[in-house]
Amino acid sequence: MTAYKSKSSAVVSYRFQRYFHTLQTGHYLLKQAKRQDPVRVFFQQGDIDGACGIHVFAAVMVLFDLAKSVALQDMPKRKYGVPAEVWAVFQHTFFTGVHAHEFVTLVDSLKLPLNLTLRESKDSGLDRWVVDCLMRGELVAIVTANAKNSKFKHWSLALGIEGLVTGRETRPDTILLLDPSASEPSYRPHNARLRVPITGPGSRAGKSADELSQSNKRNATSKPIHWLYESGDFATEQVRLVSAVRFRYADWT
Repeated sequence: MTAYKSKSSAVVSYRFQRYFHTLQTGHYLLKQAKRQDPVRVFFQQGDIDGACGIHVFAAVMVLFDLAKSVALQDMPKRKYGVPAEVWAVFQHTFFTGVHAHEFVTLVDSLKLPLNLTLRESKDSGLDRWVVDCLMRGELVAIVTANAKNSKFKHWSLALGIEGLVTGRETRPDTILLLDPSASEPSYRPHNARLRVPITGPGSRAGKSADELSQSNKRNATSKPIHWLYESGDFATEQVRLVSAVRFRYADWT
C-alpha cells in the first residue's frame, strides 16, 4: 500500500487492496482449514472442457469449509460425500458449460448451508452491486463476455477489490479474480483482474470510475462498464459483466 500527500493540501491518498479474509498468499494460494494444515484453493480448467463454473464452485466450497480440496480434485471418482454429490449434479455441464440460472439451481439442489443471490446485466447497476459485495469482503462468482462478441462467456471468482482512497473518499477501480483458465497465483491472491478504463474506449470520459465510488451510492450505474481484463496468461481485452452470483453462509442476515 503506497501513500502520498499532495503538496497543495493535507489530503493523503493511497491505494488499498482487500480480499477474502481466509486466504493465505505464498508460493501457492492457500486457505486455513479447520484444525488442519492450510489447503490449496485453486482448481485449473483443462484445455478442452467447459467446466469453469465447476472449478469456481469448487474454490468456493474450499473457502467455506464445505469440502476438502483433495476430495474435490477426485470428485468424478467419489461415491459418497459432498464432492460426489457435486459431480452428480454438475457432470452434464463439464464440456458444455453452465448458465447462471442453472448454476444457482444446481447449487441449491445440493442443500448446502449457502445462500446464493443472482444478479444479471439486465438488472440495473450490476457492476456497482458486485463492487459493493467485494467491499464487504464477500465472494462473487462472475460471468464475463467479450465486450464486442458476447458469444464467449466465462466464469471467474471475484475475491477481492482494489482502489484509491483520497481523504474520506474511496474509489474502487479494480476487481481481483481467481480465473480457472489462468495459471495458479503465487504470492498474491489473484491471477487476473478487471480494471476500469480511465481513458479510451469504455471509459466514458472517466464516468465509469466515478460511478463505482462510495460517494455515489444513490446513483448506481445503469450502463454496463467495459472492464479491461488483465492477466499474465492472456492478452488484455475489454469485457463486460453478464451475471454475478454472491455467496453467503445460510445463517448470515
